[in-house]
Amino acid sequence: MKPTYSNARKLVWYPDLACPVCGGDVNSWDKRCSRALGYRQIVCEGCISEEYQVTVENLRYVMENHFGLVPCPGI
Repeated sequence: MKPTYSNARKLVWYPDLACPVCGGDVNSWDKRCSRALGYRQIVCEGCISEEYQVTVENLRYVMENHFGLVPCPGI
């Protein structure tokens, strides 16, 4: 079960959507990353990091320091 948060600005899970690559759950952070990288669908950060051959932590670092996207609280 995914956690829910009282603050709407925090991480949001999309129960009706799935990653088109692995079929896993996607959330608002995955959506932000996917849009920044030009994906047409929401792809999970695990699949994005695999595609670029980096760790998830490195992907988050790049997204924050090169794209200005701060990871959502709760991930």
